[in-house]
Amino acid sequence: MAGELIIGCPTCDQKYRIKLDRIGRHAVCKKCHQRFRIQPDDPIDDETILGWVMEEGTPEQSVMGSTSIFRSTKVPKTRPTLGEWTPPPPPERPRVKLDHIDDNGAHFEFPAKELNNADVRKSFPLKCVHCLSDSQLEVHLVIWGEKLPRQDAFHRNELRDKAFGRLDQLLRTQQKRWFDHLEPMTILPPPFCNPFPYFVCSQCKAAGEITGHTRHRNGEDVCQITIAKLDLALEFFTNNGGQSAMNYRSLADAAQRQRDDRWRRLSLPVRTRISTWFKPGEGEKFHAYFADSDFARAETGTAGVVLTNKRLVYKKYAATREYAVGAGGNIEIHANHRKASIRISQSGHRDATLHASPHSASRLAKALSKLDKPWRVKVETDGKS
Repeated sequence: MAGELIIGCPTCDQKYRIKLDRIGRHAVCKKCHQRFRIQPDDPIDDETILGWVMEEGTPEQSVMGSTSIFRSTKVPKTRPTLGEWTPPPPPERPRVKLDHIDDNGAHFEFPAKELNNADVRKSFPLKCVHCLSDSQLEVHLVIWGEKLPRQDAFHRNELRDKAFGRLDQLLRTQQKRWFDHLEPMTILPPPFCNPFPYFVCSQCKAAGEITGHTRHRNGEDVCQITIAKLDLALEFFTNNGGQSAMNYRSLADAAQRQRDDRWRRLSLPVRTRISTWFKPGEGEKFHAYFADSDFARAETGTAGVVLTNKRLVYKKYAATREYAVGAGGNIEIHANHRKASIRISQSGHRDATLHASPHSASRLAKALSKLDKPWRVKVETDGKS
């Protein structure tokens, strides 16, 4: 359709039809909930399958078979009924302190007595802490694990993963009073029992995205919250008056770097799984991760291929193989409209086979091509099924 193109999520390859004026903006995949930038230089439309390999100067590459393998995907979207609810206005002075920023996220501190202030506990944005979606949100509560009674401490993960209601249902029934209907955490002492909600969509997990701790310092309790997604942390800081703080700009800049960093654009659980089998070397720059479709979405990061400026690293089950990008090799792709088999070979190394979507196969081959190294790509496609 004129004025539109088909894009694929860089993590799970779910396809979406978008208007051209969306190029350059950020989107959230409704299948795997990864946030990504819509790239202007990587369009995949209904009349294209790996057509870029036919560019002049690459005679070893060929494409055979059908080209119409991508289908339009309509993504239904439901939003909460906000009714009369509006978040409290931010204060003139910051209520929370930005302590530092690291690979785990933004770390905030505030006196525990602030938990008696409902406006502080209302300050989390109404977005999923994992994918930033604003639909189908479930309410979770910050758990101050150090304040759990000893006999209940082993329930910490269970409480963290527990949903205390659906936000859309609370908004429909209670509207602006939905927050007042959250029950205190009776197993915690005051003021830690006061409900401090954050939100996770029905398709995501809360693990690793929000963590809460307490410390006793200078005769008083201090609360510490870490927020993995820096865009969310920036909004949380803004809601607590952080725009007037000197380090607000440093958080805004860090959030932009996280958006632009291909490695940090991957979700924390995916990065954690990849890190068990991939460690970057000195001067090595991460370019992309390609998941193996033989594994469930919840296992994304367990297997697949990592491409850097120096290596192509393959992992599947017990097999781990590395190929030097500069040495070149062969990529053989056999695809139909549902799946692709990618065979990677290099002289002196055992072959590896990755199963992925056709779009993921094209991304891998194109990414290698952009590195301008001696890789030969051969693509075969089945006819329509």
